[in-house]
Amino acid sequence: MRVLIVDQFDICREGMKAILLQMDKNCKFLEADTLDESVALAGDVNFNLIIIDLDVPETGGLGMLDRIKKSNLKGNIVLFSMTEDYKVMRMAFEMGISAFIREQTKKEITISVLQIVLAGGRYFSPEVIGGRPEHEVQGPTSRFLISSAGKPILSNRQLDVLKLLAEGKPNKVIARELGIATGTVKVHIAGILKSLKATNRTQAVSIANHINIL
Repeated sequence: MRVLIVDQFDICREGMKAILLQMDKNCKFLEADTLDESVALAGDVNFNLIIIDLDVPETGGLGMLDRIKKSNLKGNIVLFSMTEDYKVMRMAFEMGISAFIREQTKKEITISVLQIVLAGGRYFSPEVIGGRPEHEVQGPTSRFLISSAGKPILSNRQLDVLKLLAEGKPNKVIARELGIATGTVKVHIAGILKSLKATNRTQAVSIANHINIL
């Protein structure tokens, strides 16, 4: 896996490299302090992941996005930022950026998001996807894993199953409550595990809680 990391702080780059090596011990890294430096180093290389720290005081978030648009970097771009500015996130979404992650996000969730991006998905909050600022959205907001087509990776029925899994209910009870066959429940659980990159139902519920889709 080829990864480009753009961050002005070497300690942050080292931390991200450690996370990525957990995902793939054969990762090949290209590092840069600035976006301009990364463009010069990258050339025409197509990266699996391009990870960029958006917090550059001299340009601001919108200024950085404009520079990224003009950079012609090739690969799935993932942005990290200390803050979540709606205008910045919405512009990133419209540009086709793969994900926008707060730097305070836990390591396990960051890994899950990167895996989704590598699988062709995207990661944005629903208010950004819908083009509505958070203060205009009724009820609690959450951050969803979405496909490249902009649709939630989990279907409504999978979400129903996931909610019952979170309550600790066995397959037979889930089947009875949802009015479906036990075999169908197993199929939905398999789909949930695949979408959330979880190895078992407990981990799936944990990931879902962290990304606020329960």
